[in-house]
Amino acid sequence: MNQLTPFERALLAQFETLVSTSETSLEASEATSKQLQTLSETVRKRLDKIEQKQSEIERFQAQLLRSFNTQTEQTMNLVRQVNALLEEE
Repeated sequence: MNQLTPFERALLAQFETLVSTSETSLEASEATSKQLQTLSETVRKRLDKIEQKQSEIERFQAQLLRSFNTQTEQTMNLVRQVNALLEEE
């Protein structure tokens, strides 16, 4: 180190600062990457739950529609029967 000129020492100090800054930046990038990965996993789990709930709602709606259709059919049959009875009188 003593054999270096003042210019070389200054250049080396700048390089060491650059290396240190780069290492800090890399560590921060790795931490951010891990946080983003965790966030991505959390969002994926939430989306999966939403999709599951949506499927449950769609099944329930289909069941309700079938029930309403059956009820409408039965009501129409009842109206026909009442009308038929009224026509007989």
